[in-house]
Amino acid sequence: MQIFRYFKPEWRALLLIILLLAAQAVGELTLPGITSSLVNVGVQQDGIEDALADRLSAESMEKILAIADESGRGAILAAYDLQDGIYVLKSGLSAQAAEAARAALTPPMAALTAMGMAAERGMPQGMPGGMPGSVPLSQLLERAAEALPEGADLGAFLRQAAVQFVRAEYGRLGVDVAGIRNGYLWTQGLYMLGLTLASGLAALAATFLSGRLGARVGRSLRGRVFARVLGFSRAEMDRFSTASLITRSTNDINQVQTMSVMLMRMMLYAPIVALGGVWRVTQVRTGLGWLVAVTVALMVTLVVITASVVTPKFKLLQKLTDRMNLVARENLTGVQVVRAFSREAHETARYARANEDLTQTNRFINYAFAYVMPLMMLIINGVVLAIIWFGAHQVASARMQVGDMIAFISYTMQIAFSFLMIAMAGSVMLPRAEVAAQRVNEVLDTEPTVTDPKASVPLPASRGEGIRFTNVSFRYPGSQEDVLRGLDLVIPDGKVTAVIGATGSGKSSLLNLLPRFFDVTGGSITLDGVDIRSLSLNDLRAQFGYVPQQATLFSGTLDSNLRYAAGDIPEEDAMRAARVAQAEKFILEREEGLQAPVAQGGDNLSGGQKQRLSIARAVAARPRFLLFDDSFSALDYRTDLLVRQALRSELAGTGAVIVAQRIATVMRADQIVVLEDGELRGVGTHDELFAKNAVYRQIAMSQLSEEELAGMGGRVHE
Repeated sequence: MQIFRYFKPEWRALLLIILLLAAQAVGELTLPGITSSLVNVGVQQDGIEDALADRLSAESMEKILAIADESGRGAILAAYDLQDGIYVLKSGLSAQAAEAARAALTPPMAALTAMGMAAERGMPQGMPGGMPGSVPLSQLLERAAEALPEGADLGAFLRQAAVQFVRAEYGRLGVDVAGIRNGYLWTQGLYMLGLTLASGLAALAATFLSGRLGARVGRSLRGRVFARVLGFSRAEMDRFSTASLITRSTNDINQVQTMSVMLMRMMLYAPIVALGGVWRVTQVRTGLGWLVAVTVALMVTLVVITASVVTPKFKLLQKLTDRMNLVARENLTGVQVVRAFSREAHETARYARANEDLTQTNRFINYAFAYVMPLMMLIINGVVLAIIWFGAHQVASARMQVGDMIAFISYTMQIAFSFLMIAMAGSVMLPRAEVAAQRVNEVLDTEPTVTDPKASVPLPASRGEGIRFTNVSFRYPGSQEDVLRGLDLVIPDGKVTAVIGATGSGKSSLLNLLPRFFDVTGGSITLDGVDIRSLSLNDLRAQFGYVPQQATLFSGTLDSNLRYAAGDIPEEDAMRAARVAQAEKFILEREEGLQAPVAQGGDNLSGGQKQRLSIARAVAARPRFLLFDDSFSALDYRTDLLVRQALRSELAGTGAVIVAQRIATVMRADQIVVLEDGELRGVGTHDELFAKNAVYRQIAMSQLSEEELAGMGGRVHE
């Protein structure tokens, strides 16, 4: 499963959590056994655990030894000392010697108890009377077994009968049986309390560590996804919509983080308890193990059916969430357009359709889960009733003790609730988290098409001819046609090169190839004779100051946006860049100056102000080339002229590539590149192209009158 790959860096914490969960499970699985002992020994046997009595009278010992076999007599006598006519259990007796004495005492004591009961009932036929030893012990035990109900556990009967003998013996000797009972109950009760406390502490530590682990997994994923997205080229950004990337980096990662915590607390703990419960059940001889098998089979079947139904819906749910976010994002960013064309009702209906589809899917999933819990509880309660029904018959026929039935019910409930936790996590949260993990992994596993070379080449120490396009072709990923074809071009260093052409001619595509937002699909682009694909992305992009067509600003201040590419430059350098971009005036008009706040996306600034700040940001970095992607379109003609004049005077020696639609913007460039349908139609100055290039002349004549173009041989005065 995809989600488990995120835990590899956290294997130490994961191992510690598993150990803590195992400790918690051991504690909780031990409690039903103690409860069984409290009932069987503490209540039914007055705290007397077995036949190994602390004290025996000489008369009782004589009867026991008369019935016991030769080896048994030796084991019994080795365990006791005779003191004032009372046999007292030796202190410091080894476990092996104690077990041997216990095994030797149990059958004779049980036989003597049976003889006493027979005597009280008037010597039933077949039950021998007389002095102990007149009938062999084996025969006495056979007669006792015949008197038991069919299927009764002879071993349990012998142990119970031996305990009755010890209890009666304590009564004759004046031993405080109530004190023994109370002492046993207090000891076992305190033991249960200690186990519960230890189990609770283990659970608390596991929960704490699980929360920290889940938070670290979420933090790591968010960082990795963000870093990977920042490394995407335009091709990968086009593959994943912005709305989908936002959903994947927030909602999907939150699902994975939540499931990580639940996985630690439920998906790991529940199997440990379930397996431990099954093992404990096998140790309790009740003959009801088939009920556990039925319970497990029903639970597994319900989990599998539920998961198979809802998992496809979870996949659909995430896609519908993407779709709703996409519609919402489009309308929030384009709200002015919606209002301008009075399309509120249409967009509301479009959002309502996306919302309704998401609601219907959520409703189906909730309906499916609405049946899971009642069915689970029905199975659990039905199993408990079955255990009580069959267990009561077992107790009545002496095949089970009451404490064993209580322990069996507890173990079965632990097993059932473990599968209930597995069902809820496995059929509710895990499928959704798995879908979310797959979507996150799609981002993480997507390798950017534009990457650093394995062995980058440094730029030459001395500048060369600048940028050269050699037979360059380019097509967008998934497209069937080239946007640029057979392009041969030189962009000189320190000169202004303008690119002009009709819409769709490939102007912006040419510009995007320079900082490797895309890679060429044919030919090569070199900088000072070095293929730009051989340069590291940092070295390459440090040569360019990019000004996009749509100005993008970041929340912060005017100063932080100006220094975004330049780093910690002096304030006078920042203001110089603002002066070149004609942004100094509106900055100084602000009361806070450079510290004036900038809202997200620069929404508190006008289009022209944002564009001028965008230009100033690129200028402040003092790059080798400035790249303007139709960046003067938001400026009026006067500001456009002032910016271009300032660039020439203040940044002499800095090259520039200007993509523009307006002839007035490009006509003073050192060279103008004319594109049409992705092919190079001409390169030259304004005068040369206006005189000889029909495509350029047509563009120029469509924007300026003949009188305006007539001055200075076709130049417009600046």
